[in-house]
Amino acid sequence: MADMDKDQAWLNSVRQELDASARDLDAATLSRLNRARQAALVEVGRKRRPWLFWMPGLVAAMGLTLAIGLWLRPGVETPSPEQSDPAQDFAMLANPDDLKMYDDLEFYAWLDSQQSSSDPWSDWDPGT
Repeated sequence: MADMDKDQAWLNSVRQELDASARDLDAATLSRLNRARQAALVEVGRKRRPWLFWMPGLVAAMGLTLAIGLWLRPGVETPSPEQSDPAQDFAMLANPDDLKMYDDLEFYAWLDSQQSSSDPWSDWDPGT
C-alpha cells in the first residue's frame, strides 16, 4: 500500500513538471507541435493499402512454387539405381553353371518389358 502511494505521488509530481514545462513553450514550438499532431491524425484516418501486407507472403509462395517446379520439371529423368551393368549381364549369360536360366526366357522378356515401361499398368491385361 505504501508503494502505491509513493508511485502515485511520483506520477503526480511528474505530471505537474510536464504541465509546467508545456506552459512555458514559445509560440513557434507550440505551432510546430500542433502541426505534427494534425499530420499524425491525418495519417491515422488515411486508408491503408491491404495488398501491401500480402506482398511478402505472395513473393515467398511464388519463389517456393518456382523452386518446386524446377525440381520436379518433367522430361528430366534421374538415373535409377536398379539399372544393371551390361558387363555383369554378359558374365551371367556366359556362365555355364547358369544354363537353366534359358528355360525361362519368356519370363525374363516379360520382366524386362515391365522394368523399361514408364507406366506400370500399360501392359496389364485383366483377362489373364
